[in-house]
Amino acid sequence: MAAEVHDHSVPRQNLEVRIRSTGGTILLARYDQAYELPEVAAFIWRRVNGCDRVEDISRAVAEHYGIDAGTALADTAEMLEWLRGEELVLLGD
Repeated sequence: MAAEVHDHSVPRQNLEVRIRSTGGTILLARYDQAYELPEVAAFIWRRVNGCDRVEDISRAVAEHYGIDAGTALADTAEMLEWLRGEELVLLGD
């Protein structure tokens, strides 16, 4: 089983995913599945670079949306867990 997302995880985009950005909307496609990311998920996706840890991404979320750090970390980890489950991102430590 794949590792769970935690604050020190380093997510990276799966190179098998096709990405299209149109008018602020991000569309992801992998095989026969397509996903339209809502605003916050798109914000997180744009910061998945294979270098920044989940806690770094969540700090950016907290700052951008004006929410507390704990909520931002929980929400970021939850979104990344979903993206990982759909095999759109991969995790490293």
